[in-house]
Amino acid sequence: MRNLAWLLLVASTLPAQPPSPSPLQNPAASAGQADVVRAQPVGTMSDLMVKIIYPASDAVFYIATREPKTEVEWSELQGKTLALAESANLLLMPGRARDQDRWMQDAKLLLDAGTAAYRAARRKDVAALEAVNDQLLTSCTSCHQHYRPNYGRRPAPDATAPQSARVAPSAPSAPVPLSAPVATTPPAPSIVGRWKLRAAEDLRADGSVARYPWGQHPVGSIVVEGGACYLQIASSDTPSFSGGSTPVMEQMKAALLSTYIAYSGPCAINASEGSVTLKVEAAWRPDYVGTEQKRFFRFQNGALIFGPAPNSMRAGNETLTRRLTLDRVQ
Repeated sequence: MRNLAWLLLVASTLPAQPPSPSPLQNPAASAGQADVVRAQPVGTMSDLMVKIIYPASDAVFYIATREPKTEVEWSELQGKTLALAESANLLLMPGRARDQDRWMQDAKLLLDAGTAAYRAARRKDVAALEAVNDQLLTSCTSCHQHYRPNYGRRPAPDATAPQSARVAPSAPSAPVPLSAPVATTPPAPSIVGRWKLRAAEDLRADGSVARYPWGQHPVGSIVVEGGACYLQIASSDTPSFSGGSTPVMEQMKAALLSTYIAYSGPCAINASEGSVTLKVEAAWRPDYVGTEQKRFFRFQNGALIFGPAPNSMRAGNETLTRRLTLDRVQ
């Protein structure tokens, strides 16, 4: 959606053909020569957004799941973040700006975000790149709000029209020029796939962490594939047990029961609601078998946020919300 905001802005701001070049005085002209160097846009604004800004910003938005591992990968990321910053300068070129006020300010937001991303990539600082996400998103949404605030909003149906006539229009309220690269619109993220657990937290209403149900270093995964779902979480802090005496075995059973969870079965995904309902066929606890477990999900900076309904967990007198954060593996 972040990249889509820029993409939609492109379609409405400028014509499909590049604007006429604006002259820039060649230093040699001061010596009496007549030649003039002109800043010559080669592609359209749509080309600039789709072929440069789109892939460059995507590399920043999904850094959590696409972290560079080699020098070559870091070099590629540095190139993309540099292109992101320099693309803001292209937006500031004479002839490309829609106005000299708000447009310039929004382009400066992108320039600042791109510069911060490039510097972080030069330092190979993943945490700093993740921190740039919000700054980059702000630059995208700000420009979209100023230049296409009503894009995608369907007009309200006529209350006086018959029910059969109240059909939602198939096109957005604002027309999309033929030059808009519709085919390049990124697909909506999907929960289908394999996800690796990064964190498991129980949150208070104010967002603070009340407890870590499987410790601060949990391990686990969620797999959603072929109409089935499998979830497994364990604590990596569970101590090893030696010996096979009855007391030791009982201690081990108690520890495993409190630090491990797993269940699987067929599931139904409701993408519009952001939920998945699983009919449990196998579970670490017999009382789970045969039940329906509904979980809610959303996506944040490329990660999957997964858990039961908000405020459905109890800890003493507190009502908590469980949040699992997972990164896509495949």
